[in-house]
Amino acid sequence: MNVLPKMLFLFQTLQIVDRVECFGKWQKDISKFVWQGKKPRIKFKILTDSKERGGFALPDLRLYYEAAAFCWMKDWLLLENTDVLDLEGFDNAFGWHAYLWYDKVKAHKMFKNHIVRKAIFMVWTKYKDLLENKTPRWLSPAEAKAWKKPNMEVGWPKYGEILEKVGENWRLQSYEKLKNKVQNWFHYAQIQEVFKLDKKVGFQVEKSKLETELLEPKTKVLSRMYNLLLKWNTQDETVKSAMIKWAQDIGYNIMFEDWERLWTTGMKFTARNALKENIMKMIYRWYMTPVKLAKIYHLSDNKCWKCKEAEGTFFHLWWTCPKVKVFWEMIHNELKKVLKYTFPKKPEAFLLGIDGQKVLKNDRTFYMYATTAARILIAKYWKTQDLPTLEEWQTQLMDYMQLAEMTGRIRDLGEETIEEDWRKFKDYLQKYFKLYEC
Repeated sequence: MNVLPKMLFLFQTLQIVDRVECFGKWQKDISKFVWQGKKPRIKFKILTDSKERGGFALPDLRLYYEAAAFCWMKDWLLLENTDVLDLEGFDNAFGWHAYLWYDKVKAHKMFKNHIVRKAIFMVWTKYKDLLENKTPRWLSPAEAKAWKKPNMEVGWPKYGEILEKVGENWRLQSYEKLKNKVQNWFHYAQIQEVFKLDKKVGFQVEKSKLETELLEPKTKVLSRMYNLLLKWNTQDETVKSAMIKWAQDIGYNIMFEDWERLWTTGMKFTARNALKENIMKMIYRWYMTPVKLAKIYHLSDNKCWKCKEAEGTFFHLWWTCPKVKVFWEMIHNELKKVLKYTFPKKPEAFLLGIDGQKVLKNDRTFYMYATTAARILIAKYWKTQDLPTLEEWQTQLMDYMQLAEMTGRIRDLGEETIEEDWRKFKDYLQKYFKLYEC
């Protein structure tokens, strides 16, 4: 929170990062700080991914830099701020769109001799095909073909304004219609020649992501572009390796919609970071196991710390160990008593909070508190043979519900829905106390 605003100020003020090797060094420094000098347990891409996609939302400085470069480039694309365009393109031989789309950099190599232009142009070439795979609507062939001169006029006609559709095909409007938008008939003929070449590529019919996220918005442009670049940068992590490992352990696939529901709404049951942290650790299998430690340190003993019999894999320690099974059976029975209906005891429900809609909607928040409290207690006794008692679980559950909800969310957020949730929680508490008073 202290470093990022300072970096964003630098990125937006002056684009001077010519050699991007510094981002690799910064990434290593951030990773060293996050993991306290130890080997990372979670991939950097997952750490930087959005929370809505199961990430940790750690800022990626290189993507922020590239998003800031696009914010700077916005004037080059819109062609409206002539003062800025004259200042930054004082020695340009062609129009800005000739460099951005028609690759006139090869003919005019002086364009990249400018330290700022070069840095921004390198970002553009990296994402050009992703942003615009067809001839864009914002492209102005008139500006690209016009002779560059200071104080050039604004209002250059763009493809979105000068094309018309005839049947299934696009064609250039007649000279009579464009007479007020082009300089002369020769200029119109030049545009026609460019149109014939662009027609082979095809034209962007709908608004592209570049238009909706960069060109049209007036505010929050940096965050919009960052989120767009982040989505592309982490698209190969849509199905994360941890999700595959969970499916292998459980013996069947967990639907992707269930994972999304856990990321977007499942972890919003509390404002307490300790509870959210436990869920994220479970998703990405953060806890070190005897099997993993034996591989790292070349140990001969990789048996479970609880039963001392089977291999101490992640899933065994959390679910299939005979001692842990007894503990989860106890929790399952207690929850059935409180909720007064039965539901299946599945590993994804108790370990991840993915209940498969088997728990009623009104009871789901309480259920999340109960299972999270149980997991945190197991983690507390992680490397021992002991397991939590029922009384410890009851105390932990009550503490979490009272502290996290009453003093946290209601006081700080003050939402009516949260107050309704808390009234429901108090009803659960009354049922719970009555049950044990009997």
